Amino acid sequence: MKASRLVTLFAIALFSVVDAPDCQAQTASKPDQVVQELLSEVHQLRVAMQQMSVNAYRGQIMVERLRLQQETVARLSRDLQDVRSGITELTALEPVAKERVADAEDQFERGVIGEPRVKEIRANLVDLKRRLQSLAEREGQLSIELTQERNNLADLNKRLDELEREILMTGLSNQKTNTKK
Repeated sequence: MKASRLVTLFAIALFSVVDAPDCQAQTASKPDQVVQELLSEVHQLRVAMQQMSVNAYRGQIMVERLRLQQETVARLSRDLQDVRSGITELTALEPVAKERVADAEDQFERGVIGEPRVKEIRANLVDLKRRLQSLAEREGQLSIELTQERNNLADLNKRLDELEREILMTGLSNQKTNTKK
């Protein structure tokens, strides 16, 4: 879009130089100066187009990185939510498992069930506590990782905003330069 503006401005400038009566007198007396001015304008257009191309490329890279970072943050958020749900479920099961152990020990003392069954029920409680501890550790790790990735996402957003400001400032400075001529 800016390239078409620049080309249009260049065409208008070229037309004015060729068609204006003042310029025709100047052209006859100073043809080298006009050619130099045109070459300078072409060079400025080339530099502006190159800068726009570089900014477009940088913008595409930043947007893709931003998209990937958003996906990472979303995945970690889901994982953290899943872990927290698992902790909630296991925490709710713990009192029931403790009660089962107490019942099994009572039944063992009365001779209703054997020692292997009591050991199995105790092992289930130990396994439940181990899984709960594992999920608690995983929750801490995911929380730290999610915080880091959210910070990375904020940094990418900030860099994209800076690039946008740079592009706008370049466009404004180009407009001011073109309107002065």
